[in-house]
Amino acid sequence: MAKKEQTNSSELGFGQKNYNRRTRLITQGGEFNVVKEGMSRFQGLDVYHELISMKWHKFIALITVLFFAANLIFAFIYFASGAEGIAGPSPDNKIEDFLRSFYFSTQTMTTVGFGQLSPDSNFVSAVAAFESFLGLLGFALATGLMFARFSRPRRNLEFSQNAIIAPYRNNLNGLMFRFISSSRNQLIEAEVDVAISYWSEEEDKRIFKAVNLERNKINFFSTSWTVVHPIDEKSPIHGLDEAECNKRNVEVIISFKAFDDTYVRPVYDRMSYVSEEIKWGVKFAPMYEASDDEKIHINMEKLSSTYEAMLY
Repeated sequence: MAKKEQTNSSELGFGQKNYNRRTRLITQGGEFNVVKEGMSRFQGLDVYHELISMKWHKFIALITVLFFAANLIFAFIYFASGAEGIAGPSPDNKIEDFLRSFYFSTQTMTTVGFGQLSPDSNFVSAVAAFESFLGLLGFALATGLMFARFSRPRRNLEFSQNAIIAPYRNNLNGLMFRFISSSRNQLIEAEVDVAISYWSEEEDKRIFKAVNLERNKINFFSTSWTVVHPIDEKSPIHGLDEAECNKRNVEVIISFKAFDDTYVRPVYDRMSYVSEEIKWGVKFAPMYEASDDEKIHINMEKLSSTYEAMLY
């Protein structure tokens, strides 16, 4: 019985009354629109996630700042130990003495050791040994983070700016959206699931309904894909017009999965369209362009292009 109830459930995992009726469940960036509160400062801290998900320029800037900060700290320690603690050219003044300490620190941390500067006391030797150990750990950590960032699955799907309600066939209209992969990766066994969420005045909660699609799976995702939900009697938006969809705060929730044949790994993505992002009485303009080189040409600038069409 428990297994049967779980199978028949239309709940996607957001709850039904945990938010107001106009709350968007998934952002256009594919993120869950959820803010967790009531946790301590360290309980919600995930340093690894922050380091691999931040922008590349911020990551490089952070690594650079940490490198110079660590070397400045050790440079002050060497400088405080006295000029006689480091063997090499004698400094003429305090500034050159500090710069010599800083350069010695960078050579020690990176384990380069050019040979001109070397420890000349037990204290400096001990500090240099400890700094070399930290340098090895630090560069190993930075290398691991760089690899994790390069190997991390990226959001390479480009969705149309709007979903549309367009004439379909057999005197039916259809809810449609389309998307394309912006990378050169080879995606196979691509599959899409669509659910429509709306606010029910009678039940005073949000309802989730999985919907039927014209086609929910393709073997090769090599071009663009226009996903179509026929608005028949089984559709949760059957008989609704644009005003009624806005009133019910309809949200189209999309889940995508495929297998990346290039990196040999599964790929997942999410997207949603709220009622204000659904255009009525239009059709998507073709993206394919004629060419003489016997290849399929797709103009990605036309991904969201539409033209007017009469609905049934």
